[in-house]
Amino acid sequence: MFNPRTIYASLSLLLVLGLVYEWNSGSKSIKLKQSVLVQNSAGLSGYEKISNNNLDLYIDTTDGSIKEAFLYEKDRGDGLIKTRLMSDDDLLKFYFKTSISGFRNAEPFKIKSKGPDALVLEGVDLNGNTLEKAFYFDGPNVVVVDDRLGLVSSSFGNISAFKTFYRNKNKSIDYGVSFSRDHLAYSTSDDVFNDEQITSVRSREDYTGNWIGYSQKHFVVAVFDKNNQQKISLYPQDENGVYRFGFSEEAVPTTGGYTSTTSLFLGPKQKNVLETVAPHFKYNLDLGFVYGIGEFLIVVLNFFHSLVGNWGFAIVLLTVAFKLLLSPLQIMQINSMVKMRRLQPKIQEIQDTHKNDQQKVGMEMMQLYKKEKFNPLAGCFPMIPQIPIFLAMFWVTREAFEFRGEAFLWIPDLAESDPYMISPILMGAMMYLSQLMMPKPPQTQGMQAQISRQMMIVFPPMLTLIFLFMPAGVVIYSVINMALSIIPQALVLRSADSDGG
Repeated sequence: MFNPRTIYASLSLLLVLGLVYEWNSGSKSIKLKQSVLVQNSAGLSGYEKISNNNLDLYIDTTDGSIKEAFLYEKDRGDGLIKTRLMSDDDLLKFYFKTSISGFRNAEPFKIKSKGPDALVLEGVDLNGNTLEKAFYFDGPNVVVVDDRLGLVSSSFGNISAFKTFYRNKNKSIDYGVSFSRDHLAYSTSDDVFNDEQITSVRSREDYTGNWIGYSQKHFVVAVFDKNNQQKISLYPQDENGVYRFGFSEEAVPTTGGYTSTTSLFLGPKQKNVLETVAPHFKYNLDLGFVYGIGEFLIVVLNFFHSLVGNWGFAIVLLTVAFKLLLSPLQIMQINSMVKMRRLQPKIQEIQDTHKNDQQKVGMEMMQLYKKEKFNPLAGCFPMIPQIPIFLAMFWVTREAFEFRGEAFLWIPDLAESDPYMISPILMGAMMYLSQLMMPKPPQTQGMQAQISRQMMIVFPPMLTLIFLFMPAGVVIYSVINMALSIIPQALVLRSADSDGG
């Protein structure tokens, strides 16, 4: 049988355990600094480095693969932060390599030319054919690899060019812990966006599409072709625990040879950045089933951020703007609450008169509502548009790079949970206050009344427990939204009570 006290005790225990976990997990800002320290301590000797203002790439001259990639993040007061997006080490085997079928180096590639932002390697096979691999940047987050095959005869035959990622199943290097994402992502001619755990690839899969890569919480690394569809291949785990996925193309070399051009994106999940890469690439910014609303929120948040220069205050302004926009619904809700309070004596009279006939109580209540032109569901109307907005805010603050590491008041990172648990507790407290202000619903006698009272106690800690692990950005939105709801409600209801309503 339903026992509210048992549920309350269980939720209270879970809340305590959640608080202990969060307290022991430490500050997210400390985690960030530790993560950066680990990421920058990798041994990179033996690799050739090229850089622009956004990326550091380390290229292995033995086989011409991109073995490590670092992204320069935003300056958060301690200088630019570097995040390692690819790495070939004992923990995370994740690197990228292009190759031409039929070409085998007689010896490791040699450096033909080298600059700070470009590198050209040259290799020769036993037949005297040559392969140049040119690495250079095409914008802040794109590196291009040109494989230029030079032939001494036309006997080379048909060739295949491969653009391949190699990766094990370990998690990406990312300090984020709240609702962390780590998955294979690609677009095909049949489905504009696919994402799956890499461990789900158990046999070879072939598709046609514009891009394929690997996505983590705030970043994505992918090979792409903006204008043409390529053959996409996914391979299962090999004997070394490594998966392969990428592009391949078939070609017939001309007399002079053959050139294969590969574009590789390494960057953050920012809407304006992803939209320029390839068709449907923007869906790497996962905004769930409320994608359109999430896109709109990002545009509005960026506008407010341009005004105030802080993402936390941008969330506050967004919340206020939506509250003003939905104010007619809130006015309807407040009027419904006032009317419900004024009807309470009549409702109580009906319940006392027909306390042994619940069917009669229901009929009399319907007649009363009809006479007073009162809709008991009117108080629920403001909740309807707020649900998709809340869901969109959850996805935006979880996924969008803009919120990564951004501080607001006591919160060190809006994309992570509140390390001090202040905002979740505030949310639970305001929910309790909101419940206290609500008029007692009709037909709450006996067990129904007991359950109603118990739920008033159970729901706030349950809400606190849920928000404890959510990104702080969405909790701040919820706290401000709740405050802007209960304050006018309290003032109006107090005024109505003082007037004798």
